[in-house]
Amino acid sequence: MSKSHAGETVLVYEALFEDIIYALPQLKASLRRDLDRLRQSARERGIHLFVMDLPLLGKHLDRCLSRGHYNAPGLPLSKRQSDVVEIPKFLGGLFLEIFDKTGCLRDDYSVMALRFLRQIYYLAKKLPLPFSEEALQTSVSDLFRIDASLPKPERFWTLDSPSDCEARVSFRGFSRCDYYATRAKVGDDGTTPSVSAVLGMMDQISIHLNTALGHYRPTEWSFKHGPGAISQETGPLNKYHWYGWSDRLESVYPFADCGFHSYSSWADEIRPPGDNYLPVSRLVAVPKTYEKPRLIAAEPSEHQWCQQNLWHYFRVRTSSTWVGDFIRFTDQSLNQELCTSGSRDGALCTVDLSSASDRVSCHAVGNLFRTNLSVLQALRASRTHMLSQAICSSEPAILNLNKFSTMGSANTFPVESLMFLTVAISVALLQQQLDPTLDNIKSLTGKVAVFGDDIIVPTDCRNLLQRSLEVLNFEVNRGKTYSEGFFRESCGVDCFKGECVTPIYWQGPCNGRPESVASTVDVANNFYQSFYIVTSQYLASTTPPLIGTVHADSDSFGFKSRLGSMFPQKRWNNDLQRHEVRGLRVSAACKTLEPDDDTALHQYFTEEPSPLNEWKAGTKLRPKLQLKFGWVDAALV
Repeated sequence: MSKSHAGETVLVYEALFEDIIYALPQLKASLRRDLDRLRQSARERGIHLFVMDLPLLGKHLDRCLSRGHYNAPGLPLSKRQSDVVEIPKFLGGLFLEIFDKTGCLRDDYSVMALRFLRQIYYLAKKLPLPFSEEALQTSVSDLFRIDASLPKPERFWTLDSPSDCEARVSFRGFSRCDYYATRAKVGDDGTTPSVSAVLGMMDQISIHLNTALGHYRPTEWSFKHGPGAISQETGPLNKYHWYGWSDRLESVYPFADCGFHSYSSWADEIRPPGDNYLPVSRLVAVPKTYEKPRLIAAEPSEHQWCQQNLWHYFRVRTSSTWVGDFIRFTDQSLNQELCTSGSRDGALCTVDLSSASDRVSCHAVGNLFRTNLSVLQALRASRTHMLSQAICSSEPAILNLNKFSTMGSANTFPVESLMFLTVAISVALLQQQLDPTLDNIKSLTGKVAVFGDDIIVPTDCRNLLQRSLEVLNFEVNRGKTYSEGFFRESCGVDCFKGECVTPIYWQGPCNGRPESVASTVDVANNFYQSFYIVTSQYLASTTPPLIGTVHADSDSFGFKSRLGSMFPQKRWNNDLQRHEVRGLRVSAACKTLEPDDDTALHQYFTEEPSPLNEWKAGTKLRPKLQLKFGWVDAALV
């Protein structure tokens, strides 16, 4: 972003400060001075101030809240008011509503001031800025470095069609695995319970877990393609056309049964499924933060197809058993509720991991599913063990993966979640000196929850959990892990003493494009519903005119208002017998490339469209948003 973009960011902050002054008029003079300091710093440091400096101050504030005491961090805009007064000059008025002059948390702290303070710090944290070439090179090098630190996969993972006996020989359990047993002894600090005991408990919990999941048969679950790109080609293409089908995949997912809608279609396939075919994923970088990109691997189309079948199995089986009391794969509300609860009394802590998906080793996955060979064989068959990259010239073009999978594989999220759940339950049972029975596992409901690498456990389990995860090659992100005091964050929710203090993130200036307009309207409505009226109005003023005003409870496109809807044009639709209003709205136009073979029938049976809806076979291109006027039911706005 240029200096002009930094100037646009300052304009949003000016509106935000007006809202804060309206709510806290006694701080008007100090807040005006703070805004002047912000303007001056923006001229000196540019956009870096908003996407780096202020969020760092916010993270320091969160850590101070968890400790109950503020100390100067030595960062920009954090200079102390004096040798006697610990709090900073910048935003000092808001700080004094939360901490006293010595930095101690006040008993009568202001939740409103805390929300305002965090909103200032985090407003521009998630601006969609392009990452630098240096950040990209560093991220790719980190990926290679982390993978090299993991243990080499067992022979089971390299064979095309290993026997069940091979799996049983390769994986004997966490506690009997020489690699983990040695690491547990080295990392054990002599306390009770020990990490070695956790490994033994994990063996028992994994048996309960695999029993709950049950036997996996691909024909009982739905195949489909994921939304992401595939490794073989770029651009629009027919994903129902197979580029290959390896012998490894064939061993669990027979080509004739899993790749076609009928045997006649399979018989017409010219290319054999496995001859000289080597599936390779392709590394892709997408924006994440100003500091670094997100690295995702585009999977081979046939692997993506079969991984989605496994993903369906994991979703259904977990939701219908006791596992669903701890993991909800499509719903973050459990973690969010326990995060709020943990912030009230400090009984629960929130744990976050660094590069979790890059640290799930084949070693660990094999031992986790050793008692469910049907799942283990499927994970091996659908795993892409080679990664190609043309992003970083200093690293090899091909990486033979030690990790189980990368971001981009549909198996990564459910497998890592189940892995972390097994560790968390094992630690909690040991800490409470309970046997690994199913009743004792269920007694942890409301105390343990996992969503990806967001883990919640009782606070007294935090140290043992961290040591156990480190033995399994994972790394706890201490900057986002909270076990002290009463601040907690998990799955997008930030809480302090039971109060939600989650900020609203600005997504950047409106550039007039439909995507940008829709995003700005959404953010403006979020500010409006949180009573940042001036900020909401400013963001609304940056969008094209003639966007209607809808009721605050409406799901229709438009700016929300508690005073009701307002559209200049109205009519009575005699055909539909309803009142309608006309306004600017966002619509999505999606073109479809029709196939030139019989894959259309396979797509029909896979997607199972409703006979009441219009359906067209083919590859749907990326939806193109459009802004246009239209008539909508007045009752919906």
